[in-house]
Amino acid sequence: MNRMNRTSKKLVLAVSAAALLFGVACSRETEGTPKPAKERAANAPETPASTEGALVRVVAAVPTETQVDIVADNKVVFPELRYKTVTEYVQLSDERHTFRVKPAGDAAKQALAEDREGLSGGRHYTLVAFSKADGKTDLTAFSDNLTPPPAGKAKVRVIHAAPEAGQVDVYAVGRDTLFSGLESGSNSQYTELNPMEVTLQIRPEGKKTALLNLDNVRFDAGGIYTIVLIGHSNVSPHMEAIKIEDRLADTSTGKMQSVALPL
Repeated sequence: MNRMNRTSKKLVLAVSAAALLFGVACSRETEGTPKPAKERAANAPETPASTEGALVRVVAAVPTETQVDIVADNKVVFPELRYKTVTEYVQLSDERHTFRVKPAGDAAKQALAEDREGLSGGRHYTLVAFSKADGKTDLTAFSDNLTPPPAGKAKVRVIHAAPEAGQVDVYAVGRDTLFSGLESGSNSQYTELNPMEVTLQIRPEGKKTALLNLDNVRFDAGGIYTIVLIGHSNVSPHMEAIKIEDRLADTSTGKMQSVALPL
């Protein structure tokens, strides 16, 4: 009996020691294991947005009196858009979508333009429908960076949707060139500026003559601005610009409000 008791005690001690070592190993593994990608992303700074799906808006820059619908897959998401319309952001699922420009109210007609885009959850996008130099319609998506600028600064970019103008420079009169060599159908990087009220000139790349003067353009501290160049160089409607300011409408949800301002 004594031998059996001694053997049982040894077995219990061995099992206890193994359990202790296993617990320590698990604890170390938990401490050293990287967080899942989704959890790491949640702790990283990102564009203010809902974490459910992606947010998309449209700028209608096709210089015609005909209204258009923007269709996502087989659903009309942005109906009856007139020239120079800037929509609010609409939430769409974070997956690949096929966007089409169609004549308003006529889903059976062939699309004027099409663009397939993969959307990421929690991100903002601007879809721009515009006319190419050959008169055909194009549809291009641009990623929006709505992270606020540093204190005391404004943030601005330019989208070039006036193809007849060719490559352009954006010049702040009395200051400096803000953007150079901007190609049609593309957008500049965001740049940070001191608050100012300035005349902007849109010039052919490397030239001093102005295609368009934008007077009294104001950039306020904390503002996030997109300037969209639209229209024709030589025929009506002539080249002009849309100034969009993005404002945080709801601090609890991160919802953004798009405001098209006159220029």
